[in-house]
Amino acid sequence: MANTDNIEKSCEDNIGELTFEEALEELETIVEHLERGQLTLDDSIGTFEKGMRLALLCNQKIEASEKKIEMLIEKNGKLTTEPFSETE
Repeated sequence: MANTDNIEKSCEDNIGELTFEEALEELETIVEHLERGQLTLDDSIGTFEKGMRLALLCNQKIEASEKKIEMLIEKNGKLTTEPFSETE
């Protein structure tokens, strides 16, 4: 379990405080560890669970950012803003 001790501790201690970029970087590290196939089954499951929490956090941060995006559009010769819409 020595390979995952740092990942586990950092994920548990501050997952909610991570920026999107930090969470994504940790998630990429977890994927690398899992792809190597050198973890025990228990370590793999624990690491996978942490990866899922990080993936959820990344998704939440993306969704929050999408809500903030405003598109600049032209109506009747004037530039205005509208909330971001996924259908457009």
